[in-house]
Amino acid sequence: MTLQREPEWHRLYVGALSETDPAKLVGRAATAEKAILLRVEELCTSSDGAVEWQALEEAITGMSALKREILKYAIGNKAEPRPTVVTPRACVN
Repeated sequence: MTLQREPEWHRLYVGALSETDPAKLVGRAATAEKAILLRVEELCTSSDGAVEWQALEEAITGMSALKREILKYAIGNKAEPRPTVVTPRACVN
């Protein structure tokens, strides 16, 4: 019997989504986004992971929504820094 571990990118993503401290949110979101994009790059060179691809697409959509909320908060509270926008690179096959 093999136990499937939760991917690191997913753990970081869930952690960012559940962060309630605005002071930590930007950093956790950035860390999660970097992990997601790194995993996308890894899967670009592999033919497996169809299920993980779907989860990654959903996570990227979720991170976009989270970043919009962070920006709304930052604009409303001018003291908070704006997060860096990172876009995934296209896979080259």
